[in-house]
Amino acid sequence: MKNILVFCFLLFASGYAKAQFKFLALNSSNQYKAKIFVANCADGNCGGKATIILYDKATEAELQTFNSIDLDFSLTEKQNANLGWLDLGKYQTPLIFGDFNFDGLEDIAVRNGSNGAYSGPSYDVYLNSIGNKFILNKELTKLASENLGMFDVDRKLKQLAIHQKDGCCYDKTINYNFDDKKGLIEVSSVIEDSSIGDDVTVITQKIVEGKVKKTVQKFKIKDYYKQ
Repeated sequence: MKNILVFCFLLFASGYAKAQFKFLALNSSNQYKAKIFVANCADGNCGGKATIILYDKATEAELQTFNSIDLDFSLTEKQNANLGWLDLGKYQTPLIFGDFNFDGLEDIAVRNGSNGAYSGPSYDVYLNSIGNKFILNKELTKLASENLGMFDVDRKLKQLAIHQKDGCCYDKTINYNFDDKKGLIEVSSVIEDSSIGDDVTVITQKIVEGKVKKTVQKFKIKDYYKQ
């Protein structure tokens, strides 16, 4: 029994030692704040295994704990990770808050490596439910992990947009609606292809009642990218 207790203590101590760098995320959300423990920080870059503890700003109540295999974020030249409890800036934190499914509740995306296109950032996306219970959404996580970084959120249109790229001259944007029962529904896309000559071919597709309406236009590169 004594050996088991010693083993458990050493295991706990080892895990705690690895999560030696401590940060605060106080300005990323109006409703929530977080404590961040990450394993590695060197030369202004932090990453590796991490634990994030989420709190309610108003009540100070601890809400939920999240884990990341590779949190991955950077520090400024003036920030010293060795000082402990370093407060990260709003756009510096590896946590993104927003209403991703347009239900009026604030959701959270947690940085989890650089698995996106061209080694871009990837995120685990958790949707909020009544009672501040955050549940991993596989579909939105995939969307935020296989494209050019985190998806954009258009609150006015209630749409999510992802960006894709193939080399220097091919860009594609896909817009989605999110339905609680059906999940992601593609509603439109725009392709910009400038791989041939001095022209940009712009292909716009809109899906209306299950039917695709496609428009193809050509512009001179020098004129199109002035817009």
